[in-house]
Amino acid sequence: MKHSTIKSIIRWTARIIGTLMVIFTLLIGIGELLEEHRGPNPGLNTFTIILFIVWGAALAGLVLALWKEGLGGIISLVAFIVFNILVAINPTPDSWYPFGLLLFFVPSILYLVYWWLERDSSNKNLDNK
Repeated sequence: MKHSTIKSIIRWTARIIGTLMVIFTLLIGIGELLEEHRGPNPGLNTFTIILFIVWGAALAGLVLALWKEGLGGIISLVAFIVFNILVAINPTPDSWYPFGLLLFFVPSILYLVYWWLERDSSNKNLDNK
């Protein structure tokens, strides 16, 4: 019984944090897009477009993880790793790497831990039958 409570806490923590991150990112993104249309529009460079695509894949992985924890966790974790690497090697002069981006790994890792525990307990149940 205690094992299922821990799994439930891990799952709901990942869901809450991941959902809040997706909502927060969408609100910031929509706000920035609205602000961008008011001022002069210099356009986006290729590197920034690649970053947006990778970030979108990571957020899509978090949304997918609400239904398929393993697949969504892997997609979001890989995309966040790629995103962090790209931000760390940013070719823009005077850019810096914000270590706060590492917080976005948390829901992905929690989804994978939950998936692993769920898979492990399913295998044990099959072995006992």
